[in-house]
Amino acid sequence: MLPRHPPRIEVTGVRIDRIVGPDAQFTVALSLTNPDASDVAINALEGSLAIEGERVAEATLKSPVNIAAGGTAQAELSARAGMDVVLRAVAAAMRRPVDSNAKGPRPTLHYAFEGSATLANGARLSFGRSGDIGE
Repeated sequence: MLPRHPPRIEVTGVRIDRIVGPDAQFTVALSLTNPDASDVAINALEGSLAIEGERVAEATLKSPVNIAAGGTAQAELSARAGMDVVLRAVAAAMRRPVDSNAKGPRPTLHYAFEGSATLANGARLSFGRSGDIGE
């Protein structure tokens, strides 16, 4: 059962942390807000990361997060993808038309993240966002 005022989960950004051998490592940054009058514990956060429409990785929370009543917290999910998938996404971005009104070409990679949070009482919340990597 969800709390009367469930926490809000916002994806604040996605970044490529590093490329090591055949793997690319990503971080999905989250802002968690608890509007309820009592503390909330989030036991798990997980989701799927797609870049340029190509599903590249699953992301998971490393450890539970507690959010104080009326408070906020930050969390990061880590994801790892094979470079073959990342390179397919980059190729898709290169095929995308460039906005001729933009000041100078600024190549970007579009992402979409769809996830869910599991609260300590077992209730689940869905969240998601799309945008550009590094924005």
